[in-house]
Parts: sequence; structure tokens; C-alpha cells
Amino acid sequence: NGIVYSRASTHVGNSQVFFYPQGDRLLSPVPGNIQHIYAMPTGELVFPVHKLLPHHDQTIDPFTMYPHFPTKMYSSSSSSHLENVKVSWVVSHFAQWAVLSDTVVILSLS
Repeated sequence: NGIVYSRASTHVGNSQVFFYPQGDRLLSPVPGNIQHIYAMPTGELVFPVHKLLPHHDQTIDPFTMYPHFPTKMYSSSSSSHLENVKVSWVVSHFAQWAVLSDTVVILSLS
């Protein structure tokens, strides 16, 4: 369908994806960075992903006031745990802007 995915070591922008944790569509999608890409014997693509950590500072996320603007603050750190994400769990790519040394703003590109 024309969507390009890459490992973070190859192309950072194409490695940034929003996905449903454990494939649960009742949960809100979370951002993560693709570390590897492989195919299951069935042909389905799977991405081991490092999730971005929630923004843990006491700072109020100013973007919560704009529900129709899909932007949110996150920590600039990622989980050390790799989560296997099926391509069918991916919602979209995202753009990232570092606003502080420990904080990034994430914008869904869906």
C-alpha cells in the first residue's frame, strides 16, 4: 500500500510508528522506533520496537487542550525492552521534535 518502514539505524523517520500495544485496539496507540524488520513464516511482517516512555515530568502537556491536533509530549528516552509489533498493529508514522533535552513532542502523521 505504498507505506515504507525502516529500521532506526537505516532511516529514523520511516522507523517512527504509532501502534496498538499487544495489538489491543481498545488501547490508545503508542509511539515507538523500529529496531529490526523480519517476516514470519506466514509472510506477515513483525517489527521489534522500542516504545517511547511517557513524559514523567510534572509539566502539564499543553497539547491536551487541542483534542483534534494529534500531538503529545513524551520522554526522549525509550524503553530498553523490545516489543514485537505486527505490521497490522501499526496505525501510522509520527514526526518528533525535541523541545527539551529530555522531552519530545510527537505528532501523528495519520
